[in-house]
Amino acid sequence: MEEHLISRSYQAQLEEVAFNKNTIIHLPTGSGKTFIAIRLITRFREALQKPWGAGGKRTFFLVNTIPLVNQQKKVIEKLCPVNGVGGYSGEDRVDYWNKGKWDEELSKNQVIVMTCQILSDMLTHQYIQIEDINLLIFDECHHAVDDHPMRMVMKHFEHCPTSKHPRVLGLTATLLNSNVAIPSIPQALKDLETTFHATIATVNEMGEVLNYSTNPNEFVEFYQTPQVTPAAAEAIGVLEALISYVLIVQLPQTNLTQEIKLEKNQQDITTDPKKIIKSVKNMITSIIMFIKELGVYGGSLSITSYIINLERLKRKSLNKEQEFLYEFVVTHSTKAKMILLLSMSKDEGYEKIIKHSSDQIIQLLNVLKEFNPDLHNKPGVIRRKNKSNEPLSGIIFTQQRFTAKILYNLLMDVKEANPEEFSFLKHDFLVGLSIDPYKSTREQAYVKKTSQKALLMFRNKELNCLIATSVIEEGVDIPQCLLVLRFDVPLEYRSYIQSKGRARSADSSFVMLVNSADRTKFMNKYDSFIQREKCIQKLLVGSSDTRAAPSESSIQTMYEDDDIPQYNNPYGSCLHAVAAISLLNRYCSCLPHDQFTTITPMWIKEPVSDLLGHFAGIVVTIIMPIACPVKEPIKSKPYLSLKTARRSAALNACIRLHQEGELDRVTMLPRNYDKVDFEVPDIRSCFLNWPWDEEEDEDEGASHKAGTKKRMRKHNKVFPLYLTGSMANSQQYYLHIIKLKIGFERPQETRERALYDLLLRDEGYGFITPEAIPKICLFPMFLAVGDVMVNVHMNYAVIPLNSDMVDLIKRFHFFVFDQVLEIAKKFLIYDGTVNNLFVVPVKGSAGGYDIDWDVMQKYKEIPPVPLSGPPYEERKALKVTQEDYQHSVVTPWYRGAILPSRYIVSKVIEYMTPKSAFDDASYDTYEQYYSAKYNLEIIGRKDQPLLEVCNITTRMNCLLPRAATINAFTDKQKKLISVSQGDDKPKSFTEMFIPEFCVKYDYPGVLWYKATMLPSIIHRVHMLLIAYDLRAEITKYTKYGRVHIEKGEEWEPIAINLPVAMKSLQAQVEEPTTINSIDRINNPIDPENAPRRPIVSMKESLYQLQQKKINKEYPWDAKMEPIDIERNISSVTLMDIECYDEFVSAPLYAREEMSQMAFMRSPHTSAAAILPPPLKYNDKIKLLSLKPTGRGPELRDVLFALTTINSHDTANLERAETLGDSFLKFAASLYLYHKFRKLNEGQLTNIKSRLIGNRNLYYAGEKVKLGGRMKVEQFSPRKDFLVPGFLAPRQVQQFIDGHCLRPTFLIGIQFPLHEALSGNLSDESYEQVTQRYSENGVVEREPPGGAQNAMQCYVRSQVVSDKSVADCVEAIIGTYLLHGGVLGAVKVLEWLRVLPPQDNFASYLGKKVPTVITEGKSTLEELDFLLNSCRNDIEQIINYKFKDPSFLVEALSHPSYTRNRLTRSYERLEFLGDAILDFLITSHIFENCDQLKPGELTDLRSALVNNVTFASYVVKLGLHKFLCSQLNPTLDKAIMMFVEHQEQRDHEIIEDVLYLIDEEDCHIAEYVEVPKVLSDIFESLMGAIYLDSGGDLSAVWAVVYRIMHREIEAFSTRIPQQPVRVLYEMIHACTSFGTAKVVECGTPRVMVPVTFTKNGRPHTAHGFGGNKFQAKRAAAKLALKILGS
Repeated sequence: MEEHLISRSYQAQLEEVAFNKNTIIHLPTGSGKTFIAIRLITRFREALQKPWGAGGKRTFFLVNTIPLVNQQKKVIEKLCPVNGVGGYSGEDRVDYWNKGKWDEELSKNQVIVMTCQILSDMLTHQYIQIEDINLLIFDECHHAVDDHPMRMVMKHFEHCPTSKHPRVLGLTATLLNSNVAIPSIPQALKDLETTFHATIATVNEMGEVLNYSTNPNEFVEFYQTPQVTPAAAEAIGVLEALISYVLIVQLPQTNLTQEIKLEKNQQDITTDPKKIIKSVKNMITSIIMFIKELGVYGGSLSITSYIINLERLKRKSLNKEQEFLYEFVVTHSTKAKMILLLSMSKDEGYEKIIKHSSDQIIQLLNVLKEFNPDLHNKPGVIRRKNKSNEPLSGIIFTQQRFTAKILYNLLMDVKEANPEEFSFLKHDFLVGLSIDPYKSTREQAYVKKTSQKALLMFRNKELNCLIATSVIEEGVDIPQCLLVLRFDVPLEYRSYIQSKGRARSADSSFVMLVNSADRTKFMNKYDSFIQREKCIQKLLVGSSDTRAAPSESSIQTMYEDDDIPQYNNPYGSCLHAVAAISLLNRYCSCLPHDQFTTITPMWIKEPVSDLLGHFAGIVVTIIMPIACPVKEPIKSKPYLSLKTARRSAALNACIRLHQEGELDRVTMLPRNYDKVDFEVPDIRSCFLNWPWDEEEDEDEGASHKAGTKKRMRKHNKVFPLYLTGSMANSQQYYLHIIKLKIGFERPQETRERALYDLLLRDEGYGFITPEAIPKICLFPMFLAVGDVMVNVHMNYAVIPLNSDMVDLIKRFHFFVFDQVLEIAKKFLIYDGTVNNLFVVPVKGSAGGYDIDWDVMQKYKEIPPVPLSGPPYEERKALKVTQEDYQHSVVTPWYRGAILPSRYIVSKVIEYMTPKSAFDDASYDTYEQYYSAKYNLEIIGRKDQPLLEVCNITTRMNCLLPRAATINAFTDKQKKLISVSQGDDKPKSFTEMFIPEFCVKYDYPGVLWYKATMLPSIIHRVHMLLIAYDLRAEITKYTKYGRVHIEKGEEWEPIAINLPVAMKSLQAQVEEPTTINSIDRINNPIDPENAPRRPIVSMKESLYQLQQKKINKEYPWDAKMEPIDIERNISSVTLMDIECYDEFVSAPLYAREEMSQMAFMRSPHTSAAAILPPPLKYNDKIKLLSLKPTGRGPELRDVLFALTTINSHDTANLERAETLGDSFLKFAASLYLYHKFRKLNEGQLTNIKSRLIGNRNLYYAGEKVKLGGRMKVEQFSPRKDFLVPGFLAPRQVQQFIDGHCLRPTFLIGIQFPLHEALSGNLSDESYEQVTQRYSENGVVEREPPGGAQNAMQCYVRSQVVSDKSVADCVEAIIGTYLLHGGVLGAVKVLEWLRVLPPQDNFASYLGKKVPTVITEGKSTLEELDFLLNSCRNDIEQIINYKFKDPSFLVEALSHPSYTRNRLTRSYERLEFLGDAILDFLITSHIFENCDQLKPGELTDLRSALVNNVTFASYVVKLGLHKFLCSQLNPTLDKAIMMFVEHQEQRDHEIIEDVLYLIDEEDCHIAEYVEVPKVLSDIFESLMGAIYLDSGGDLSAVWAVVYRIMHREIEAFSTRIPQQPVRVLYEMIHACTSFGTAKVVECGTPRVMVPVTFTKNGRPHTAHGFGGNKFQAKRAAAKLALKILGS
């Protein structure tokens, strides 16, 4: 563009003309038309300044080809002062962008460069209006004839007021798009002006322009007509005979079974096998032409090239007949080639090429020879084409792509044979610079890449000659050429002008090679080209100002000249027939289909006659696919042209679809298959908990989405209703006794025996509450000495208390937690409104229990441990007796710990004194030990007896078993966990204390020891009462179960789930294993010490960057590229063809080299590694027979439904959640299936995703306050124990909330004891709080949405993740399902309002579905016809007889099965069957595999419920043979590959099968090993059986279990490893999973990337799934496939 930067005078003149009116600028190539356009953009930029959507307009620069988009975009960006230039073409996949996406792009960019079809579509679908454009520029505007998109854009001006029309600028060098007769040129120019509502302007005189533009020396070189040699004649004879054979071949219709019965004169034109015959015939004709025109040598090259093409086509044959045809043609073509080769066998080298090439080739070589630099100064050499002695920079234009390819290879042979004369030649060919973005393979992309590389090398002078088709005649930016040679003569004026335009300088040569036999004909045409040029100059040069603008009537005629009237919808959109076919195909592409199938309508052609029987035209009928609700045939009007009739039918089909609501009412675009408007009242009514009127995700400034694991929220803590009565107002109180039942034998070891004896004693504790408490279940406590079963005897007695007694109880209660256990926080004060449960000491009394008032009055303080020990006198006078010390609590005062260790004296050993021998050889006596280690000397009696002691743990979590009792742990695990539990001293280690060095406490040892259990007991009682309240609430709503159990009944006690308990224990000490994601072995280079790059020139650097950029644009490694068979015709082998075809047929977006034929082998297992045990046949599921009767779920089960995994308890919600999740999926699927009869599977899936998604479940759980009821953290008394009845003061809570502080602000605050007990905070104490806030500069604030759980319980709150609440909802559903069956779970779903109660979901369970049989619309015979008379065979295979076969027809009808006009295709049944299978299989393994560890249930479920497993059963049973579909060789081939894979394994479904990749794992068809259609029909069949049986789940399970029971049994015994785990275990792969992203495509899908290393090179695979778990598993499967290939 450098030469364009300075405006020339004619450019300035034309700029003024274009600024004032619509103009078509006509200037020769190279004269700077684009510069004028850029100046105009700048002058019109004022209208661009306002924001888009607020009055701002946009400038559009429209081009005709994809390569020109980026080229013009770069120029405008460099030279225009505008904010943002956008470039868009079909390669960007913009066809499916919605208005929101376009608005986003238009907001960013003021100037838009795009191919004209895109703007035409945007206007058609009202994404933009004509009045939104301020300037519309058309590059190469001479194309705007007939139905070209440029002309279609201008037709949209009709509906826009003239005052709002944008300025229009057309740019062209030719004005004419075809060989217009000279007398017709004026009218052609007027038509072009009418189209663009503009006048043509050019320069006033051509002289100045010619200095800058095209002005080469033109040469016409005539060559002799080739003489056909005898060998050539013989070869041509063979080929002509071959043509006659080919023409009599009749290939079968690709659709073997006629979809629709045709009438006598009707013809199916959907697919036409005659096209293949015609294509093959044209290939042979081309070979004959090449032999005649290029000679024997070029002809033999052409045969080789076509044979390569035929071999590739043969690999893609749709049937045996096609394959045989290609084989036949290859054989005969090879025979013709051998005849030619034989005739040249006596010659070799350059002489062989010259002798056996035509005069046209020799003329070409002679022209090129003139540019050999070695001949420039050679005497006697004549140079006509290169008088300036410049190095070659040339383009050879050919008419056909194949000619370019043949010339390239022929010139390569010339260079090799004659390097002396032709070594200077560096040439390549290019034939394609655009790709169809909807082709999934690499082929077009690879051709484009090779062409781009050739163009880049030509620009950088690494090539000096390009052989090209018309692809670079127009627009593409290439350097000025010294030589432009037309190998084939230009056929039309436009081509002549454009190709000549590539030779721009006066020294350039424009050479045309012409057959001398056509001399007269060509010279007449050549003369007409020149005359046209002169005619146009005569008409236009100097007359720009006087040309009249097109009249309004001519413009109106242009608007109305369509053969078929356009369709105007009521909202202002208009659809032209030209665009109807592409819109119809776009609609069909949105219908359900698998990756192997393209859904298209069926086209039927029939001739029609008038009343006299004369031909009146063609009528085309369209039959829409089965998934389309429009079932009736749609006809066109009669037209003489088939093309017009097709457009008419397509337009009528679009109108019908618009009326049906299948096309958007405003834009007329197809609605997304799975798009749902959730604001529709019927759909909105399904989401009773959804906060429709709140911008929920914006609340609290949350950075994470609602319903996710990372979204943490504060919930008001729920306290038990039974503990809410006030202590101050009650007259009588209830005493509850804690009874302990020891679960172990009396130990032999003296210290443990002492603790055992203490547990047996009557002294203990009870609770006082102001209200009666219902009976709860027994629960275990786990002590270091053994386990104890706790039975809280509720309401043991009613006791009247006065205020003094209440105060005494409160004081003792606080004393126990504050001083004995030291776990009460100093900022707590008495609350008295909630959680009123107070600890009292009890003692045995007359066979019963009584409150021990003496203890409460006597013990008010535990004295602190003196740092320097007791006073001297006290130590000297110390007397030690059995009575004083036995079972008392002591603390060694010399240790000086913040939390002093407490010990029970198990025995006073009177026979041992400090002088006794120490039990370790390191010291002689105990006295010496203490003296040496602690510097302590005995002051008192030297013969004082020693004390045998037993430590009382300070950790006090008695909920989990002690590690030492679990043999499944290793010794190392036992040791680590024991330390965390405070049991770190081995039993063999006996601790002996000298009494003088201890402080002895008066508080009874039995009460102190039993007090260590109190926090755990209170925690259990508290949570059980919370569960009791929740259960009662559900019972009252659902009328299922009883609130209280009957007298004499007992709740089932809490039992530990050992695997869960072990996992909880391990979580206390084990950190997750880190995964190495950096591969130092294969990538050892330190980036900081990497070798420096060599210094290169900027030009060279830019060239290298451009080369890298090209490589980066294509999603494959350049090293993977095969031998280019197009450029190595002479040496190519069949293996090369296969490798090339394999490469270009691979998925376009594949970054990994994968073998399509190699199936993964499991790296871990073999089929016979572990034989399954004897089969147990059990086709009954107890859940299905349960009814919501009896007392309801057990209290313990409700408790554990509230207990999250992270709370590390003895049981949790995990198993119940898995069951609830599967039932919820089933219930939601059935509910939506029946409620929305008209919605398709995609829409149902979309609604279901939201209905059962964590976000909706969170809202449901939040409405019933689950967030405040749950147990979400591990019980840790030392950390966050809430003393019953005590909380942080209300004023302080309000202060914390008001200032958005974290509760950790309370740390360090201490209120006086009398305030704590009275519950009244003094002003001084409150001032302490406010002063702390003002003085402390590091107070931690609680950011919105960023709450943490630490210390929240003290301010009546709890922080829970949204996902945990959702999990809890599923667990409650699972719990009620376990006890009350399906109806029990349904009642809970309605209580939660996950399913609207008003819809009465229970009635859907057995609901009948209307069918074509029940409605009398069809007969059994018609259904059997659709099933190809296979109904009995299918029913025998699955062992189920259908009452209504229409369900079976629907279950087996593929979306392509157009013949079926009676039912839908199988997607809705698949939607239902998928959920039914998941629920039934989950229920079975839940009932029969209770021994599984946490997570194993999920792994087993994943192994059994997945597309690969279901597909395996389909091929095992042979059900795939009964799929009703249109013939689809691609799909059939994929199915056959999987069938063969399974046959090789004798249909055994083992672990490696589960690693195969199905369609939902990956979005690239060529990677898919298991076509989803196979699993779909398994699921749809189960859905069909369910509906046919009247909703009988047992009937479905009988069929499923009969098919799957062997794998269920085998997998249950040995659960297959999940791919993620297998991948992590491959250490060398250095696996690292990336962040999951939601891919919004109607139904949200999750994509997870995984990076790994193979052979020292990094790879990335992307997995897809309905959730993060599925996507991660899919990514792992892809990675394993790559690693195993």
